[in-house]
Amino acid sequence: MKNKKLSVIYILLAGALWGSSCLFVGKLTDMGFSPLQCTTIRMVVAALILNVALVVKGVKNYRISAASLGLCALSGICSVLAMCIFYYYSMTSTSATVSAILLYTAPVFVMIMSVIFFKEKMTGKKIAAFAVAIVGCALVSGIATGAAADAKGIVFGVLSGLAYSLYGIFTTFYMRRNTERLTFSALNFAFAAMGALMLSNPAEIVRITARTDNIPLTVGFFLLFGLCTAALPYVFYTAGLSGVRPDVASILAFSEPLTAALFGITVLGQPFDVTQGIGIALVTAAIVMLNISFGKRKNKKDKKNKIDINVT
Repeated sequence: MKNKKLSVIYILLAGALWGSSCLFVGKLTDMGFSPLQCTTIRMVVAALILNVALVVKGVKNYRISAASLGLCALSGICSVLAMCIFYYYSMTSTSATVSAILLYTAPVFVMIMSVIFFKEKMTGKKIAAFAVAIVGCALVSGIATGAAADAKGIVFGVLSGLAYSLYGIFTTFYMRRNTERLTFSALNFAFAAMGALMLSNPAEIVRITARTDNIPLTVGFFLLFGLCTAALPYVFYTAGLSGVRPDVASILAFSEPLTAALFGITVLGQPFDVTQGIGIALVTAAIVMLNISFGKRKNKKDKKNKIDINVT
């Protein structure tokens, strides 16, 4: 029982740390960095930390098949990197609350893709959850109430949720052939970092850093950014999975958008109203409904195909 409680705390901490991204991105954009450059900083630092950890654990963990390496590359570029870019652009175009809740539309996309790729049944509960999630997102974004909404930011937020959901598909295929999850995460971030460096202008990142008042402090902030929003959440989330089921963990990880919303309102001073609160409650309810339906599978094949959508 004590181990289970500790696992719950670990997962809640992981979600809270992921949710702290808005604070780092807000500070970095104030310093002159673009969302893409923020993504590059996070990817590079996280890739270094996770790959150093993998080397310490054993170089043999890099020995995977060409097919598995291809999955890592696809996941790193199409999921981890794309999710982070879309998420940060949505965050700077809308607010921490809106972008985080749109990111967590991922279970809806997982539901759709699990029907396509894993031949799961489309039940009434899943359809109801989908409808509830759509209404919730409409309320959070302000569309349903006629409030002025940044269309580009909302599109980016939905795309971040789509990219987020792809991670579960890639993870499911990868874990069928491999057992070391740290290898997958380390290589994901390595490919994501390479992609981010090619898309951004690393020289400009160096120039902006050189213009700051305290270069060592800025570099230390970069390290803290990668550590708090990528490396540490991975450690906590992985440790938490040893004591709770993945479906329960994905519900507990909803502490991420809630933390982002809290930071956005209290620290960044972003607007928030009752309608958005109702929207958050509806999206939360939809995710709980989806995970309960996934958690009740009895067929062994279904359990093998179970998708874990949490991006570390």
